[in-house]
Amino acid sequence: MEPGGPGSYAFESHTAEVQFRVEGVDLSELFEEAGYALAELMLGEAPPEPPRGTEEEPVTLEAADTEALLVDWLNELISRADTHKRVYTHIVVDEVSGRGLRARIRGFTPEVLKTAVKAATFHGLEIREHEDGFDATVVLDV
Repeated sequence: MEPGGPGSYAFESHTAEVQFRVEGVDLSELFEEAGYALAELMLGEAPPEPPRGTEEEPVTLEAADTEALLVDWLNELISRADTHKRVYTHIVVDEVSGRGLRARIRGFTPEVLKTAVKAATFHGLEIREHEDGFDATVVLDV
């Protein structure tokens, strides 16, 4: 068809983001739960434990503040998933300070990914401390 002919096309809005809320009694648990939420989104089901004997990978990160650290953490998991073709479903965050993180992760190669995640974003990101611990709202670009 030639432009201006009888055919037509139109652009439609399409959501390319997923938002989730995560809670933890402390920052370590908050970061662990964010990692599990990412794994569940990628797999389309509750994340299973990786097979026994799967190699543990250390993760050490530093960022400007806790919000940036959470985004960097999720983006590290996304990057490793893309590079190693693994989904990380065993996550132990040993330490989270305001600007640093030390963790150990193990993953496995799934047969298929339900959702490919491009990146964690700062859009709408907020970490709140309250009497029961911490909660955060996170937006992922999918």
